[in-house]
Order: sequence, then C-alpha cells, then structure tokens
Amino acid sequence: MTRNEVRLALKQMEDRGAYSLRLFLDNRTTVLAHQWFLEEGEEREDGDGEEVRDDKEGLLRVVARGRQALVAVSSIVGIEMVPL
Repeated sequence: MTRNEVRLALKQMEDRGAYSLRLFLDNRTTVLAHQWFLEEGEEREDGDGEEVRDDKEGLLRVVARGRQALVAVSSIVGIEMVPL
C-alpha cells in the first residue's frame, strides 16, 4: 500500500469507530493494533531543487499489547477494522 492509501484507510476506520486495526504485512504477519499514528514522511529534493514528499515511504506507529512498534508503510498489504 502507498502512504496515501494507508492515510485514507485510517481515516475511514476512525470515522467508522474502529476500536482496533488488524494489519496484514507482506511477510504474512498479522498485527492487532489498539492505537496507531501515521508518522510524517521525510521530504527530499528532486532534480529541480524542489522539496518532494515520497508517497510510498513512511512509518505507521502502532501500540499492540502495550508495546510500540514502527511498521513500514510499504510492507502493509491490507488493513481491517475491528469494531467495538
């Protein structure tokens, strides 16, 4: 998934009242997150000297079972809502 796809999915999940998220990663790992926060991506300069934010990069900070983890946005295959 790209950063914008993850941002849109997270917004939809929050609008629907998701209690938790289930993240499916490309290494067949599933993460059940109770809190999540999309970290801002780094800006870099393109060939013309303008700053560009990379849409495919970024980190999702999650809290699962009281532990924090950073998940690379590029490794997320799918996101599922866990309702109340």
